Amino acid sequence: MSTFAWADDAYLSEEKDILVIAHSSEWKPYSYIPGNGQPKGLLIDFWQAYAKYNHTSIQFMLADWSDSLAYMKEGGDRIHAGLLKSAEREAYLDYVAPIFNTNGSLYVKNQSGQVSKDPLAAGKVVGVVDGSYESWFLAEHYPDVEQKRFRRNETLFSAALDGEISALVADTQTANFYFLTQGKPLAFVAEQILYTRPIYAAVPKGNQALLKEVREGIDNIPAAELLRIKQKWVNTERVEAYPAWLIPSIVLVMLLGAVTYIFILKRMVYKRTVALRRANARLREFANTDPLTQLLNRRGLETYFTRLKPKLSRQQEMGLILIDLDHFKQVNDTYGHMQGDKVLVHLASYLKRFVKKGAAARLGGEEFCILCPTQDLDALIEMANHIRCDIAETVFEFGGADIRVTVSIGAIVSSDVVEEIKQLELDALIHAADLLMYRAKDRGRNQVMLASSQSVNTPIVEI
Repeated sequence: MSTFAWADDAYLSEEKDILVIAHSSEWKPYSYIPGNGQPKGLLIDFWQAYAKYNHTSIQFMLADWSDSLAYMKEGGDRIHAGLLKSAEREAYLDYVAPIFNTNGSLYVKNQSGQVSKDPLAAGKVVGVVDGSYESWFLAEHYPDVEQKRFRRNETLFSAALDGEISALVADTQTANFYFLTQGKPLAFVAEQILYTRPIYAAVPKGNQALLKEVREGIDNIPAAELLRIKQKWVNTERVEAYPAWLIPSIVLVMLLGAVTYIFILKRMVYKRTVALRRANARLREFANTDPLTQLLNRRGLETYFTRLKPKLSRQQEMGLILIDLDHFKQVNDTYGHMQGDKVLVHLASYLKRFVKKGAAARLGGEEFCILCPTQDLDALIEMANHIRCDIAETVFEFGGADIRVTVSIGAIVSSDVVEEIKQLELDALIHAADLLMYRAKDRGRNQVMLASSQSVNTPIVEI
């Protein structure tokens, strides 16, 4: 077990107790020990910020993942820097607060031109780190899969690159880090994202005093500092699991590979074309998806609009519901942007479940929309008001506080904008709904506003 103490001299001179922070020595980029022996990573920076803003001293205890969990089972005044929740861990840990989100993905060996068979079918062998959340997740959701367990991430990814295993489940950010630093970013591809979960700080079960101290200490870290740490290690403008340089690197490597295949082996053109199509499909998915909520972004919504318009029957109209959270800045200012993000993710999850025919998208900030075929304006109104009521009745619990939010909605159908559906443009539809949404805000918020069937400029009916 490696240790490393950190604190300003001023803090040490006060002879305060040193908080012991346990974690993995090889969970890149969250915590790891490079050649100089000084711990690095997102969670290392986070706990150093904790020490700074709480005027305390900390000591890192970094070891193999299973050893870090065994250390926590011993109890006492110690903190686990960050891990995912599982039923097994709840037996000996109390979780303090979510720190950052992470994805867990299934990776399979990249075999160009070949369609991979289901790697999670019964009897398949999948590599995981022993004692990890990924191991627990597979056992819980895919009990028939045979797990090959490794003591640490280093040995897991080495086994994958050496051909010992052809599939593995790991934290997406960690997998990308290892494959890229080994110079083999395309050796394995992410077959699917299995889960998106928050990483929690934790203390030994029953240590209520330490639980309270750490919870209050985390609240003292400024939101701007949390954002700086996150942006340093994780690209927040894309899907959180992927660094900013990953997609350009993939494109560059694949283009060079295509040129090489064409120049050397013309017979490989077909196989390379198949591989490029698969990669381009993934890139299109990234480009059309909002990284925080996993809903469509504006570009993705435009693509869906283009596909939907010619499919509408003569009896159908194009309907758009524009949703904006009321006073959302107050939620961020009061509870922090991390809690605000959770509200946005919860709303996105609700919209995914609610929309049966159509598409949900996040246009930016706290603004969402639903684009769907509808029989008439009345059907769209009923749908919009159902959403408004459901959200108003939802209670979010953060740190013992109950948070309620409401939404202002503008609802409109295509005939309110143009006479012929062929002339309809998405920008015009969104703009018309946007005017209605702001009218809802001007009239007191938490309501649905719509236009008459004649024109957007006609008097607006209030629900």
